[in-house]
Amino acid sequence: YPDKPITLITPFAAGGSSDLTARVFTTYLSQYLGQPMLIKLVPGQAGQKGTLEATQATPDGYTLIFNDNFRDQLHQYTFLNDYYDTLEDLVAVARINYGQIAIIVRSDGLYQTWADLEADARARPGQVLFSHSGLWAALFVPAQQIMRALDLRFRMVPYRGGGPAKAALMAGDVSFSMAFPATIAADIEANTVRVLATAGTERTLEGVPSFVEIGLPPNAGYIHRIVLAPRGIPEDRLAVLRNAFADLQANEDYQAAMRQLGENTAYLDGAEYEADRIEHSLEFRDLVEAIAGTLRLQ
Repeated sequence: YPDKPITLITPFAAGGSSDLTARVFTTYLSQYLGQPMLIKLVPGQAGQKGTLEATQATPDGYTLIFNDNFRDQLHQYTFLNDYYDTLEDLVAVARINYGQIAIIVRSDGLYQTWADLEADARARPGQVLFSHSGLWAALFVPAQQIMRALDLRFRMVPYRGGGPAKAALMAGDVSFSMAFPATIAADIEANTVRVLATAGTERTLEGVPSFVEIGLPPNAGYIHRIVLAPRGIPEDRLAVLRNAFADLQANEDYQAAMRQLGENTAYLDGAEYEADRIEHSLEFRDLVEAIAGTLRLQ
């Protein structure tokens, strides 16, 4: 094992940060597996379509899924279903990295700073349009945290992934959006996108406030990108996969490609990340319970 290509389901639209990240690590992983890992895009239903396909796959190591912490650990509380339980039906192979989201606007738009956007949102509750990548996904959750923490209300406009959400911003269909570094590096360099704030406690861009500075909790706006396998995969095959991802971390070309993409390589072995999955799931449960009474889906 493996003696044929491995399929990696990605439940995201093309062009988002997770799609771009998957294209990088699958390019180099074949050196350690001896077989290619082929990406299969299965977007739709806030990631449920691709997740369902992965959980129903034969647990032989030839079908994996590249998911994130929202779909893996949060959606069980927001999209109830009778078909799968990610924590029960999937096991972590590796956490590839984490990402810190940024609030973005068009450079030729109305907002020069976060304070400008916040003032407009207060003056026009529910009228400032925000494009997101699907309900309870990577852009949606921090927007909800912002509204709750700062007593704001945006008009939430859903798109099928981070790529389409950014495209809506660039087309002028919405007022602002969010994105991860990999998807906006070229736009920043071309001066077509302006970043108003970034996730975390520290500033990651000169002159741009952190989420904590604008009043958000320190864990808001983080995404964990994870490769998982259907539970029941033979232990020896799971070990082959985990070892391949561990060995990948020493590949200088892979590290350089991720840096060029604007992404870190904060890898965690799947066995170690399994404990984090449970802890983060309970944190998401508390978040959902906290905002359930006031959440407005538009």
